[in-house]
Amino acid sequence: MTFRRPSSVLIGLLHLTKKKRNLAIGSAVAILGGVLAPFFMGKYEVNAVLDYFLIYVALAESYDILGGLMGYVDLGITVFYAAGAYLFAIPYFLMRWPALEAFTVSTLLTGLLGLLVSFPMFRLKGFYFAVATLALVPLGQYVVEDPSLFKITGGVGGVNGVVSVSYQDAYYAIFVYAVFVVALVYAISKSRFGLALTSIREDEQIAESSGINTRIIKKIAMTISASLCGFTGCLFAWSQGSVVPANIFSLYIAFIPATFALFGGTGTILGPIIGSGVYSTIDYVLRSTFILASPFAGASRYEEAIVGIFLIIVGLFAPGGIMQLRRPLKKFFFGSEATSQSKPIKVQEK
Repeated sequence: MTFRRPSSVLIGLLHLTKKKRNLAIGSAVAILGGVLAPFFMGKYEVNAVLDYFLIYVALAESYDILGGLMGYVDLGITVFYAAGAYLFAIPYFLMRWPALEAFTVSTLLTGLLGLLVSFPMFRLKGFYFAVATLALVPLGQYVVEDPSLFKITGGVGGVNGVVSVSYQDAYYAIFVYAVFVVALVYAISKSRFGLALTSIREDEQIAESSGINTRIIKKIAMTISASLCGFTGCLFAWSQGSVVPANIFSLYIAFIPATFALFGGTGTILGPIIGSGVYSTIDYVLRSTFILASPFAGASRYEEAIVGIFLIIVGLFAPGGIMQLRRPLKKFFFGSEATSQSKPIKVQEK
């Protein structure tokens, strides 16, 4: 009787700690579910629900680099999302550039824009930084709607083109990118760079006195976050075929990354994903045929108010977001956590 040697993947899982093993299994299940999702959903669910959910995840995770890890609430981060969409749509739809070149140039220019914006913005802190970054959103809308730039930006009508990719291919491209952003933010949080960001969040003066070049670290963080948002905007324009300033520069979109990150829990990897998932679920339910055919058909008009109520509830009972409720819920459903008993240390007498 012969025994087969266990696979290297199984051996690796056995040697991992329980936390890392659960993380690996959960990630594998989530990726598998994302790969199989289009086979069980129609075009509307994929194009209008899953695509937007993944875009929201990428935006919220990009925001969390600044707002969660570094503690700077950037309410204007979607201006880079909008800039990326425009900088992709103009060469791709109007100038007929290849998609790869348009993606590359748009992402690089958006990262450069983030670097340039970081110089004046990081002279401010706290409430003033948040308000100043939020002001970038209407400023960006004013620029693209300027009549002198009508031939380039299309004015209030925006830039429109023909979508040359199937909705399944667009979904998988956005899905792969969202997974990449989540993995990148996780890697940053576990790196020395992430430790420097956390040090700035806890006490910037102490971090600077400890030898951390906070100015360079903050500029790098802003550049990375802007580049990620810019590429997300490229994917949006590429998959939807139109970029309208009234939608992409709206204050509602501006608050989405911060809101979802706060809702799920800032400074955590799962928090922005949970926040985006809860909102996408609410949006899908309110716009479903079941609700539209019921007496609650007008509920979709109060979607923002419903999400706001959820956010207020979470802020009152779990200021750290839904992720803060992990331990109370685990204790409620499974009882108190078993405390590990440490063995007494024997001291040898001389």
